[in-house]
Amino acid sequence: MGKPKWASKLSTLTAISVIAGCTGAASQESPTGLQDSPKQEAITLKAYAYNGALGKEDFEKYIAAPVKSKFPNVTLEYIVPGEGSGPTELLTAGAMPDIIMTGLRALITFQELDVTVDLREFAAKHKLDLTRYRKEAVDAIQGYGSKGELYALPFYENYYMMAYNKDIFDKFSIPYPTDQMTWEQVKALAMKLTRVEDGITYKGIQPIDTVDTFGLAMSLSFIDDKTGKAKVTTDEWKRAFEMASEMNTIPGNEPKDPLNIWKGADDFMKDKNVAMMPWFGSRLQTLVRSNADLNFNWDVVSFPSFSESPGQSAEVDAHVFALSKTSKHQEEAFQVIQYLTSSEELQGNFVKLGRALPSIKNDNMLKQFGSEYPLLQTKNIAGVFKSTPRQPHKAHKFDDIVRSKLRAAFADHLAGKMDINTALRKAEEEANKEIETKQK
Repeated sequence: MGKPKWASKLSTLTAISVIAGCTGAASQESPTGLQDSPKQEAITLKAYAYNGALGKEDFEKYIAAPVKSKFPNVTLEYIVPGEGSGPTELLTAGAMPDIIMTGLRALITFQELDVTVDLREFAAKHKLDLTRYRKEAVDAIQGYGSKGELYALPFYENYYMMAYNKDIFDKFSIPYPTDQMTWEQVKALAMKLTRVEDGITYKGIQPIDTVDTFGLAMSLSFIDDKTGKAKVTTDEWKRAFEMASEMNTIPGNEPKDPLNIWKGADDFMKDKNVAMMPWFGSRLQTLVRSNADLNFNWDVVSFPSFSESPGQSAEVDAHVFALSKTSKHQEEAFQVIQYLTSSEELQGNFVKLGRALPSIKNDNMLKQFGSEYPLLQTKNIAGVFKSTPRQPHKAHKFDDIVRSKLRAAFADHLAGKMDINTALRKAEEEANKEIETKQK
């Protein structure tokens, strides 16, 4: 593959603007700094690194340090879940951190504990223009409320992609995958690549870790909105199960452990005998940083889609910041959240790393995607954004119960214990029993 200039690689932002919803909105001044406030005493704000949050090293570099520079009297303290420091334990102990950093899908955990603040009043007070954020991210967050509540602000938006090992394709003289492939096409390609050659087992694809990811690729609900009960014995969920099953049962390509597909998450990079890896875009940064050790030629294409919805990857997934009702420094904490989610400089750092899409809409910023790594100039980065995210299903407080039952039933199916219809029926029945117990 040639090495075109970065400018020519992303000269046309059509594909990117589809996923980003970019409008080239004008820059907005960052929020009024705490240094401009009459309140000048030094304060410490605790930030809870929950599901999907940045590790401590990245937190200190990309969050704590910029906040200290912007707000000299504020220190951010990194808090992680552990024994005795789960959300419920912290709330019970009166020690819930001021700021909650979490993946969007775990936001409901804190809503159930009634600790998240509806940020609409703070946004109005501090003149935060919500239209600067990616519409799909804000819409997804507001989907966690019943009346348009805004229980968080988006810090960045994850994206999906599929990496592939070009050396394996070259070895077997099979054409590379292309952008906007369907899962059916990817499966056919994986079957061609799965074989044993010179004593080496080659696998066509690294299976996606959980069956519910295929459900998210169809924006399927876990709960019937009318009854409040699990509802997965549907044609749509059967379709998701069938595709997940087909991808995980290609002869010779089965997961190492059907009970924990996640264990195979790094086979593409560690074993180096896996041809394709569909995953979150965060893996792109891992690939770049590990390139010297990989010892194989790789590239990326857009995330596969179901044939019913060509070009669509999966539900919007974002990393969000929420404000705790128990915080004694809500004003200051909100201004920190506002700064972190709306600073073009700070957001730009993540874009340059190729780690995620920014929370704010900005065409010029997207032109710098992955520019921190010259290696990415040789990759099909523009193609990654040719798949667009789906709007999420309506979140429900019992989603995780159904999700866990689906995963367990799918593992039983892969282990040959039951067919798909039985697995779905089992997941629904067991989920409803647990839901009924919790309601009592």
